[in-house]
Amino acid sequence: MLKMSAQADYSWPRFYIAGSFYTFAVSEFSLFDPAFLTEENLADAVMSVGDLNQHIKSVLSSDPIASDLAVSGEISNFKHHSSGHCYFSLKDDRAQIRCTMWRSSVAKLSFRPSDGDKVLCFGAVDFYTARGETNLNVREMHFAGQGALFEAFERLKAELSQEGLFDPERKKTLPVLPRKIGVITSPTGAVIRDILNVLSRRYPLATVVLIPAAVQGFSASMDLVRALSFAEALGDLDVVIMARGGGSAEDLWCFNDEDLARAAANFPIPLVSAIGHETDFTILDFVADQRAPTPSAAAEIVAPDVSQLLGYIRGLKLRAAQTAAGDFRLARQKLEFLRRSRALSQPQFLVDEAREHVLQLKNRARESFECDLRVQRQKLDGFCAQLHALDPQRVLERGYAAVFDENGAAISSAKGLKRGQILRIEFFDGSVEVRVK
Repeated sequence: MLKMSAQADYSWPRFYIAGSFYTFAVSEFSLFDPAFLTEENLADAVMSVGDLNQHIKSVLSSDPIASDLAVSGEISNFKHHSSGHCYFSLKDDRAQIRCTMWRSSVAKLSFRPSDGDKVLCFGAVDFYTARGETNLNVREMHFAGQGALFEAFERLKAELSQEGLFDPERKKTLPVLPRKIGVITSPTGAVIRDILNVLSRRYPLATVVLIPAAVQGFSASMDLVRALSFAEALGDLDVVIMARGGGSAEDLWCFNDEDLARAAANFPIPLVSAIGHETDFTILDFVADQRAPTPSAAAEIVAPDVSQLLGYIRGLKLRAAQTAAGDFRLARQKLEFLRRSRALSQPQFLVDEAREHVLQLKNRARESFECDLRVQRQKLDGFCAQLHALDPQRVLERGYAAVFDENGAAISSAKGLKRGQILRIEFFDGSVEVRVK
């Protein structure tokens, strides 16, 4: 960033690097003095961009402070490259600077750096002339504790988790075939284009409703809360994606806002978070009904692949056709069997057969009845024989007599008889009356 003085004398520009000002002389004269606006003088005075950046690099290289310094700050956007080098940003509450730590220095580390770590770095400021970028080459790093932002993140995460905002039971299921898909993101970023590209390829049947919102900055969290309220007010969205591209922890910090987390937890529509890259996690990721590692992945999650749907439908049609063909063949076989059966070819035979069956049933019924009648008759004869044997008259015929008192009650014992009592004695051929003496 090149800053020119606001005074009339422009011979002393200031170059601003990470909060520090370095001055260097461009010329001993003013470029705007008409006396020097000749072609020869301009050729000597005007610098190319490359010359300017090279001059800046030489100034920094000659500065004893910039070549050997200690800087404390919080790590963000840490990446350990496959080459062994580490790339990250070092920040505090006022500024940040890009840092590089080469493989030889990484090998000497006594801990594994990660985002949120507060560290003390020793190194030198370097200026890349090709890109005009300032970088801190770190040759030594010491752990100094977790940064304030990381501590705030962990504190809010623990609080919301204890309240149950992260519980799987409260998360809503995404619709299988959404008709309207809401997307909350910046309307000018690459995120919305990526999502639209994926949806147009996979699922062009859905309508996409873009709900513009700031995704970075001090007021972004409030803007995102308002976007959720607007999405709910629409009333016809089936699912909503809240998305942002990659960035540093500071760039993504608005998605760690407590008000946004509570608004997302109470949001009645299934919500998918797609913030940053796969390794980036925000509070919103834990509250949302589902997290996607990237915005493009979110589009794949909320919408099915129409080619797969068509394949599935074709499979259903094929199975339905095969089933119908099988049922038709079976029905045809049954029809052919019936056509060849005696019921249709020889109906009189079936009538004769049925008649013969009825006669057989009739004969079996008559035989069964006669058999039962004979058995019952035999039983009756037995009962008659028993009654005849037990007939009192038969007993009297064998020489026995029956004694009765004047009232007709049978007398079976001499005990209890009274003198002068009249008794009647029954014989098989008559009866006589006697008096007890």
